[in-house]
Amino acid sequence: MIIGIIGLGYVGLTLALVAASKGITVYGIEIDEHIKDLLKQNKSHFYEKGINELLQTHNNKTFHVVENFPKNVPFDAFIVTVGTPLTQSDAKTPNFDYILSAVSSLKGIYDGSQMVILRSTVSVGTTRNFVLPLLEKMSSKNKEDILVGMCPERTIEGRALVELTSLPQIISGNNIGSINAAKTLFSKITPNIVIADSLEEAELAKLYCNVYRDMTFAIGNAFCLAAQSFGIDGVKVIDRANEGYPRSNIAKPGFVRGPCLEKDAHILLNNMPECLSKHLILSARQLNESIENLVCSWVKKTIGPADSHGFITLSGMAFKGNPETSDLRGSSAVCIAQKLASAGYKLYLHDFVVNPEDLQKLNVGQAVSADKLFEACAQSKGLLILNNHQRYASLNPKDLLSLNKDFHILDIWNICRNRCTHHNILIDTIGTMNIKEK
Repeated sequence: MIIGIIGLGYVGLTLALVAASKGITVYGIEIDEHIKDLLKQNKSHFYEKGINELLQTHNNKTFHVVENFPKNVPFDAFIVTVGTPLTQSDAKTPNFDYILSAVSSLKGIYDGSQMVILRSTVSVGTTRNFVLPLLEKMSSKNKEDILVGMCPERTIEGRALVELTSLPQIISGNNIGSINAAKTLFSKITPNIVIADSLEEAELAKLYCNVYRDMTFAIGNAFCLAAQSFGIDGVKVIDRANEGYPRSNIAKPGFVRGPCLEKDAHILLNNMPECLSKHLILSARQLNESIENLVCSWVKKTIGPADSHGFITLSGMAFKGNPETSDLRGSSAVCIAQKLASAGYKLYLHDFVVNPEDLQKLNVGQAVSADKLFEACAQSKGLLILNNHQRYASLNPKDLLSLNKDFHILDIWNICRNRCTHHNILIDTIGTMNIKEK
């Protein structure tokens, strides 16, 4: 089997290398020159455990990075994996230009006989109403004869290579030939195939996966803030409610962002008919987005207003720490850094995985290397621990106490706080911020 993948980002590259490891010949197209240069060196542009080893094994063998798909290769399928960003307007509507451009780039190689699979996250109806007519025009075939499917990606960054071979793969198609082609392809990668009844059902199932998580975490955040209104630690009361009780699994409060969760609710709402669900989904998203403003308010109240004499250290800039990743897209920490920098605060930026050069490119603070967290804190008025990387659990309370008596810590994910509860040092978590957003 021979496939072409358009877009070698987090979704496209992991799929390409797992497919290549299963004996599928893969040709991948990427327009970013930096990414292409790294791939030539058998290096990925993002951190994913085991990905560079797969590159070294399959690069230029069963995996090929090309400028254009070769016309003399009998492709079985093309897979579109490019992103779906939101517009910068207040409406936050999805921008499908990248997807339609990717499909259009197949002109000259696509003849209507190959399967075209959309793997990007889209609003319900996009595959049938936009992609299918474009393929029909390009191939001069009737849309009933075209092979097109929606087969969404659902892996978690940090474990994508493992999950691609173990998670159930949802497939769909506009006809039985499409479904059979998608099943043949993905059965080579994972033994678990789930067939959706329609393209729209597959689009909706993907959105449900992420919006469900978004809303679940919103409940945790809502309960946390409710506890604080009574003067109670929101994290502790959730722990008490969950402990040993089989009918309570309340999510821990915290940031809910990343390249998917920050936008998939808006993509779902984009063309949803008016119904009661819309208001609930939007309220959950808005609640989760508000947590970043609460952190900025905590800084102003606890550490004080911005001045020219002191830095604040922001650690955990990737959008999550466990599983660890270097992905800064949609990171709450980046958003907080931007807001604090705009307010005049001087910042040190730190992460255990993200390259300091990438942190410096944010242009909101001074990047420090992964092993210099303590040195940065020693020159700061406070530390904000903003993701859940497990290395924070090894922070030594005595070292923190030695900084200065006015040093403040906000440990959003409550990772190091338990080691310091008996010391005379202020460590707040999301459960104890006690800040009302203005």
